[in-house]
Amino acid sequence: MAEQQLEDIGQIELLLKLKNGDESVFTHFYKMYSGQMYVNILKMVKDEQIAEELVQELFTKIWHKRELIHTVVDFKAYLYKTGQNLVYDFFRKLQRNQKMQERFRKVVTEYYSHIEESLHLKQSEELLEKALNKLSVQQRKVYQLCKIDGYTYKEAAEEMGISVHTVKEYLTKASFLVKEYLMGHLDISLSILLFLLLK
Repeated sequence: MAEQQLEDIGQIELLLKLKNGDESVFTHFYKMYSGQMYVNILKMVKDEQIAEELVQELFTKIWHKRELIHTVVDFKAYLYKTGQNLVYDFFRKLQRNQKMQERFRKVVTEYYSHIEESLHLKQSEELLEKALNKLSVQQRKVYQLCKIDGYTYKEAAEEMGISVHTVKEYLTKASFLVKEYLMGHLDISLSILLFLLLK
């Protein structure tokens, strides 16, 4: 069926034809949405090759599961939801695969500041608590004041009765230890990264 003819047909009829195995309709949907899906998935996985592979997997899945697609569904929304699930599956596999973890360790490092910020969200307080437990009392206090409560170095120094230089030293060490904790618990870091990418 010609592309122009397909464009003139309503979505319900197109989905009906897809369910019945019409390859021209499948190709039509692929041409229409594969580019958008690639861009969307690339934003989440930050790797061009992985994004391409997941797009191919997505449309392969759509073809093999075509009979299960409801004809009144918003096909674009259905694609995005299925693609998002594939990304979730990818990150779950990543947590179990040492080689893949090493590849994505640099991604976590690149996005560390965003991950650290997200640790201050309510749903991540437990993770932050575990990281902060690795700090000394003074390091933790400085980290709390400067990173969480928004104090300046000077304000933190006055609050604790120490010099600004000492505050900086404590904060540098505390930030290093928190990052080290996250890098040592890549499963946690990847979960937070996934949360940030999909929110």
